[in-house]
Amino acid sequence: MSKPVLLVHGAFTGAWAWTDVIEKLGERGVSATAIDLPSRGPEGTLAGDAQAVRDALKDLGQPAVLVGHSYAGAVITEASADNSDVAHLVYVCAALPQAGESVAALMERDPDPGQLGTAMRPAEDGTATLDRAGAKDYVFNDATDEQAAPALDALGSHALVTLGEAVTGLGWTQHPSTYVLCTLDKSFSPALQREFAGHTTSVVEIDAGHGPMLTRPAELADAIATAATS
Repeated sequence: MSKPVLLVHGAFTGAWAWTDVIEKLGERGVSATAIDLPSRGPEGTLAGDAQAVRDALKDLGQPAVLVGHSYAGAVITEASADNSDVAHLVYVCAALPQAGESVAALMERDPDPGQLGTAMRPAEDGTATLDRAGAKDYVFNDATDEQAAPALDALGSHALVTLGEAVTGLGWTQHPSTYVLCTLDKSFSPALQREFAGHTTSVVEIDAGHGPMLTRPAELADAIATAATS
């Protein structure tokens, strides 16, 4: 019997980003749920996002596979620390911070830095959105125009403060973990991801950009299902 899966979206997206992966997981006999993070709004914080994940895990009623994409790597790292509701962590081209590190700090030391920051458009309320052309070039770079259009239409805001907030707990030191490394990524370079992957229990490589849930949902579902059924 497989473990339940909780899917956590990255910055600028939402639970909607996991729709195809949830469908593919269902075909593999794995039950999955996606949540929206508070950081989609101006009051969002990393701590608030982590608490939302803890609450969602508790609602599942049994230890689950916790999956984070991009920024949400920091969220699941924090939320899984000292948390018996977590059975396995899956990082999908995601930030994997050390103690005291923020997502911004990780991006600053990327040996082959991407240009995602140039696509961010800050707002007066402390959030930012992504420029449509930049999002296509740096997030959905391997997607066809037909694939990318609905995702680009659905992109929203993200509280910028979260990117500079450091984690206070390291769940990846306490739970089995898988890193899904995306070899065509233009947001977190493959070189940076390989560093992250060096801290996980297992590694899966997918030839995809920063949005594999859109362009390679079946391969991504396979990696998650392996964690859920192991």
